[in-house]
Amino acid sequence: MPKTIRPPYSNAVVPPISVSSAYYFRDTEEFRRYKAGELPGGRYGRYDNPSWLQTEAELAQLEGTEEALLFPSGMSAVSNTVAALCKQGDRILYTGCAYRNLRTFFNEQMSQYGVEAHAICQADIQKFNEEFQNQYDERCRIVFVEMPSNPHMYLVDLEYIKTVIDPQRTLLIVDSTFASPINCQPAKFGANLVIHSCTKYLGGHGDLLAGCVCGSAELMDQIRNYRNISGAVVDGFTAFLLSRSIATLNIRMEQLNKTGLEVARSLESHPVVRHVYYTGLASHPHASLASKYLSGHGGVVAFELDCDAEQAVGFVDRLKIPFMGTNFGSHQAMVEQCAEFTYYKLTAQERRDLNISNTLIRYTVGLEKTSDIISDIFNSLKLICSQSQERAPNVKTHSQNVTAAARQMAESRTFGHLS
Repeated sequence: MPKTIRPPYSNAVVPPISVSSAYYFRDTEEFRRYKAGELPGGRYGRYDNPSWLQTEAELAQLEGTEEALLFPSGMSAVSNTVAALCKQGDRILYTGCAYRNLRTFFNEQMSQYGVEAHAICQADIQKFNEEFQNQYDERCRIVFVEMPSNPHMYLVDLEYIKTVIDPQRTLLIVDSTFASPINCQPAKFGANLVIHSCTKYLGGHGDLLAGCVCGSAELMDQIRNYRNISGAVVDGFTAFLLSRSIATLNIRMEQLNKTGLEVARSLESHPVVRHVYYTGLASHPHASLASKYLSGHGGVVAFELDCDAEQAVGFVDRLKIPFMGTNFGSHQAMVEQCAEFTYYKLTAQERRDLNISNTLIRYTVGLEKTSDIISDIFNSLKLICSQSQERAPNVKTHSQNVTAAARQMAESRTFGHLS
């Protein structure tokens, strides 16, 4: 059967999904014009895909950068970006309270290629700034910041980092997954590159895996050349799904920001909750930085319970609304006991170093009704309250009064602000 030339539609409201692995040219002269940059189009599916280009342009617009590149996952975006920009003998400084696989990549994978990585804990900002200034030297090629961090939502002062580093030698890369482009645009504060796991807020529906890096055209060219070799590309359908999600990102984040704040406030008032980590609260250790860098605080709330590890297990298991799982940013609520679920491979000392206690819970709100989420959480906390009272019967009445007052305060906030 002879080849068939099919003219594409160019007036579709929703861009068509491109699944082709190759692109044709009518003759050699047309290909020569393509090589000379006179004709647009693709050549091979590892280098070009119109579905990528559509979504990459939307991501760059969201972050306020010249260009963006798509990858099959957030870690793929990280690993390809760092590998493309580092060489043997370079050094990386990164925020130590970060995603565990990020730490593994820097400490174990990059060291095999002669790249040294050093973690600096950002829990205490003053100590972080002091150590950062002491550790920074001319070999430092990348400063990698996870901001906000997972799960404590720690921040750093990006503008301070820019005053220390040599812009001719060192790149500032910010993983802004926990913020989304709606709540923070790091490029406005001097970041050279911004990375996202698009699986989270950007994807928003729990049905895709993708990552991206956004930045200048010059840096994107270097990373794109590496991607062409590594083959770390997404398919056209994933790019389409992500573009679909970007269209509703603003309205989704508005609701997640609102629900996250209400849940955090309610938890902070509960007597069984020892501490809440949420940048929208004045009690967060980095609240002042949050007011500087964040316009919203997202749907992830981390909190420590004032109980033992098994009681925390029971709390998670009794919840009716969230799935027990490790994703966040979708329309479905999810929950995990961090030490039990994500950090179980670490030793007890390693968890302590990362401030991961046995009762630390990460709750990710979805698009459920806020009052239902709070009611479900409070109902699951009841048994811990009862168990505490049994161990200390002389404070039973006081504990009941405090719990009732906290519930009334939470419900007042919830129903007073949400429809």
